[in-house]
Amino acid sequence: MRQTTGGTEMENLKKRILVPIVGQGSITHVIRTGMLDSMSEFCKPVVALIWKEEELVKELESKGYEVTFFPPYKVSPEYASLRYKINLWYLQHKLKTPSVNIQRQYLEQFRKNKQTVKLRKQLSETYYKWRFKLQSGYIKELLQQEEILMQKEQVLLEYKSWLKLLNIYGLFTVTPFLHEVDLIARLFKQQKIPVIASIHSFDNVTKRGWQSVVFDKYIVWNKYNKAELQRIYSTLQKDELITIAGAPQFDFHYNTSFAWDRQEWLQRKGLPTDKKVILFSGGPVALLPDEPQYLKLLKEAFENGEISKDYVILFRCHPLDKVERWKQYVGESNYIFYDSAPNGVEKLDHANVLKEDIMNLMSTLKHTEIHINTISTMCVDGSAFKKPQIGPYYDEVNPSNEKLFRRMYFQEHYVPIMNSKVLNLAYNKTQFIDLVNRLIANPSAYTTNCTRCVEEIITYSDGRSTSRAVSAIKNFFVA
Repeated sequence: MRQTTGGTEMENLKKRILVPIVGQGSITHVIRTGMLDSMSEFCKPVVALIWKEEELVKELESKGYEVTFFPPYKVSPEYASLRYKINLWYLQHKLKTPSVNIQRQYLEQFRKNKQTVKLRKQLSETYYKWRFKLQSGYIKELLQQEEILMQKEQVLLEYKSWLKLLNIYGLFTVTPFLHEVDLIARLFKQQKIPVIASIHSFDNVTKRGWQSVVFDKYIVWNKYNKAELQRIYSTLQKDELITIAGAPQFDFHYNTSFAWDRQEWLQRKGLPTDKKVILFSGGPVALLPDEPQYLKLLKEAFENGEISKDYVILFRCHPLDKVERWKQYVGESNYIFYDSAPNGVEKLDHANVLKEDIMNLMSTLKHTEIHINTISTMCVDGSAFKKPQIGPYYDEVNPSNEKLFRRMYFQEHYVPIMNSKVLNLAYNKTQFIDLVNRLIANPSAYTTNCTRCVEEIITYSDGRSTSRAVSAIKNFFVA
């Protein structure tokens, strides 16, 4: 009999499933959607946290969940170098997506490395790319070396000991691409322990690196994600190995109980009651360091009387950014109201997400009139609420690299959004302000493609994606 913390005999017989929680996204996806509670009806989830979040631990333990913590993940420089080479091969010969070069070329302008360092890196990558192309057996050699070297890594021994004590039957994760989770999956697959993954976001398949193992089953948002996985992995050609369930974290959008009424929302945000609100959703600083230029332009347009005084802007800071950066660049204004997302202390993503945080976002999406975002999933969030969308499509801070910025809108995962025509693109400053005014004058004229955008990206708009995902998980472990 497996060790448990008590309960009925039936509870003791439930299969122990390891469920990693590695950041805000997995908290929302697994815990706040109710997925974890639904899973507990047919298995015994063992929650593995990658950082110590005391309030979350107390909450989980008060509900009877067993909580454990990941051991630190650290590999030798030799192994890191070897994995780097394998990842280059994976990106070029397996993933085969234009997204890799689009993002790399765009972000290169922000690298602080000296030119000699950049050149050395480029030469190294070019060398290995050509070697993979000309020497067909080279990757097989590297993969064999990786397997041997990983067996000698201290981290593998530590994870092995940790998992042995937990006595786990299976793994369910929404972050299969994380190195720590990949190592767990590797160890489990070696022991023929079943592993299943629900891909957290529609961009993950084409924007993550090499994994040492392929999971037994995947749950995804849409038909594009399914096709991507089948393109990359020859072992996933059977349709039953990939379930299209939709996006569980979008179930909140279709649940009216997750939004405050307008007056309560205005009061909580400190917004004026006699104004309509435009939402500007910021992106992650690592991808869009110059994005504050657009909010600053809007501030100046308001102050110059170019936008109706009947409106104000609510700026929502991305969880992987700090609102202070925006305040410093844009400054204070009677027309700009700042809202910040939860941030972790050691890592921005290592923070709890409460029901109130989700209600804050849902209420903001519902009660704002026009949405502005840059190459963001928030375009889909807004479309779920049938809000007109504006996307800045120019770059005045780095005009010489504007083409690189525009290409970011055509990364593989984002192409279906672009094809849906839901985004109204602003090609320059003048058109940006003009679009804002046109959408203010007739917002409904710019929402006709919202439904198509939602169907393309999250597939379902019935608020039952969590239920579909849980059914797939149950069938995988219990059937």
